Amino acid sequence: MLSKLKPALRALQQVTLLYYLLFAVLIILVLYPTLMLLAASFFTGQPGAWGKFTLDGYRELLNTEGIGEIVINSVVYATTRTAISLVLALTFAWAVARAHVPGRGLMELLIPIPFFIPDLLTAISWVMLGNPQNGLINQLFIQVFGARGPVVDIYGWGGLLFHSVLSTTSFLYLLLVGFFYNMDPSYEEASAAAGATPSQTTLRVTLPMILPAILGVSILSFIRALESFEDPYLFGTPGGVYVFANEIYRVLRHRHPPQYSTATALAVILMIITFVMVSVQWRILGGREFTTISGKGYQPRRVTPRPLVRWGIFALFLIYFTLAILIPLTQICASSFFKVFGLYKVEHFTFDNWLKVFHDPRTMGGLRNTIVFSCAAAAGVITLGGLIGYIRIRTRHWLGPVMELTAWLPWTMPGIVLGLALLWAWISLPQPINLYGTSMIVILGLVVNGLPLGTRTMQSAIMQVSKDLEECSMVHGASWLQTMTRIVLPLLRIGIAAAFVIVFALSARSLTIPLLLYSYGTETLTIALLYYYEEGYRNITAVIAMIQLGLVMGLLLLERLTRPRQTS
Repeated sequence: MLSKLKPALRALQQVTLLYYLLFAVLIILVLYPTLMLLAASFFTGQPGAWGKFTLDGYRELLNTEGIGEIVINSVVYATTRTAISLVLALTFAWAVARAHVPGRGLMELLIPIPFFIPDLLTAISWVMLGNPQNGLINQLFIQVFGARGPVVDIYGWGGLLFHSVLSTTSFLYLLLVGFFYNMDPSYEEASAAAGATPSQTTLRVTLPMILPAILGVSILSFIRALESFEDPYLFGTPGGVYVFANEIYRVLRHRHPPQYSTATALAVILMIITFVMVSVQWRILGGREFTTISGKGYQPRRVTPRPLVRWGIFALFLIYFTLAILIPLTQICASSFFKVFGLYKVEHFTFDNWLKVFHDPRTMGGLRNTIVFSCAAAAGVITLGGLIGYIRIRTRHWLGPVMELTAWLPWTMPGIVLGLALLWAWISLPQPINLYGTSMIVILGLVVNGLPLGTRTMQSAIMQVSKDLEECSMVHGASWLQTMTRIVLPLLRIGIAAAFVIVFALSARSLTIPLLLYSYGTETLTIALLYYYEEGYRNITAVIAMIQLGLVMGLLLLERLTRPRQTS
């Protein structure tokens, strides 16, 4: 009897060992940099040289003139950005999923696009258009209408909120539209049968039913605003508006010597705030389940709003599409084909900007690094996230929820904070495991950054595969490995492809992670883009932006073309 149990016990020990090895990897990737950042905030030194134990970092931070303004600015920025974006996203999601409005199919196709366009690209485009020195909008008003000075100033609060709302609306729409699609319409039908008007049904039935989702994604948006770097840096810094992200960057890169103790203390405070917000979000959504497929078949119940509302929503969509996609991409594309920025005449048309970029080692090296780093990060996240999701869903091992929580910890660390944490973590190690200055540290940073969303995507995909299929395979004599390779992985291919696209897109557009971790030879495309922008080469910047856009959009197109078609 014991001899028959030995193989099973040995297999169980091997599987348990795999769980602990996976958890050890998560500790090294996630917990170790976090603890190093916390410890560094109590020392006077810089990465690689600890210095003396002190509380001066926190003391200087509290005594710094304007720290209160930074905190207030951060809260106002995150709250305002979330509120405006949420109203727009709810309007578009409701119109697409639950209403009859003109252009509904076009809205469903185009509204998600800004999420996949790098924020840095469209932000630079709007700076080219609206900066008070030589922005094209101001030049147009001066030359055509005789204005005596700039009529538009994209810097400061106006530009900061304007551009961030454009990108955030698409993000919130993607999170909310699924809830509208999957709601059981029987409640709305009951409301209509009781004599309620469509607007009353929407306000009193539809929206309250998805209130937990609205609260959850609102907190998520608030967190994304706190961690946002591109918009505060490009619009806020020139206008004198400082929030957590661009203030951390300023004390690291624009003060001599860099004030690492102040930066780490500020990073820790920001991390604590985001951790609290994530905890609140988990408390709101953690005990709820949102069933998307049930045994009861139904179609979303669509209402027909009044003509003024229908056409008003369509007009709002056209304005959004124009501002978020059409104008910035047209500006970037046009600038890449002309010799002089702002002089769009036939005699100035040229391909020289593209030829210069294709022969530029910095840009071509950045493109190569971006592809390699993003593919490596996506593969790493899919592997880790898939294993974590499988253990969490298919087993009752205590490490399942622990690893799930650990994988979500990077969500509480804004990109600039995560980059600083990884810098402290890996530069402090002795050779040969000191990864600073290597490609590996950038890849690890991108893996950690993509781990939360990648894990959630893989976990959702695994939940859709019935456990009965695995049990049936094993009953017929297949091993666990054979079941995984022949049954589970083929069924997960759509989820794996989705996770790959998400992580690749996040990595390819990431600026804050490589910004603090790159060295000569490990620059990414976003680093090259920022470099030429800061040096004033606007036309070269436009070409690099077009290449980055083509890279991300090409991957999305490839994923859509290779996606299996659903048959009815």
